[in-house]
Amino acid sequence: MALSGEWENQNGSVLTIGAVENGLFEGTFVSAKGRAARDRRYRVRGTVNGELLAFAVDFADVEHNLHSISNFTGRLHDGVLHTVWVLAREFEDAERTKPTQPWNTFVVNADRFVKRAG
Repeated sequence: MALSGEWENQNGSVLTIGAVENGLFEGTFVSAKGRAARDRRYRVRGTVNGELLAFAVDFADVEHNLHSISNFTGRLHDGVLHTVWVLAREFEDAERTKPTQPWNTFVVNADRFVKRAG
């Protein structure tokens, strides 16, 4: 299955992967969840090695900087992109006024992405 295209996870977030060249790709991520990240388009950069891939989402754009970065690592298996992600955040509140402590900087979870038809 080609990796390029739009992928949607169980929450409705959409990962768009561009052409893979020499194992590298760029794309975008639009979160359907989260505080100020919801429905905003953020840049993605990633790498592929066989069925394995990893990509990072920097939750900053020209208008907003959420002071957080998420790294996904996954495997494409039977048409499903299974990922585990770690979100590192600098602030624990939506207003970005209360800095995180080292022990609560990270949020970890897993997502399953399915390729959209088209």
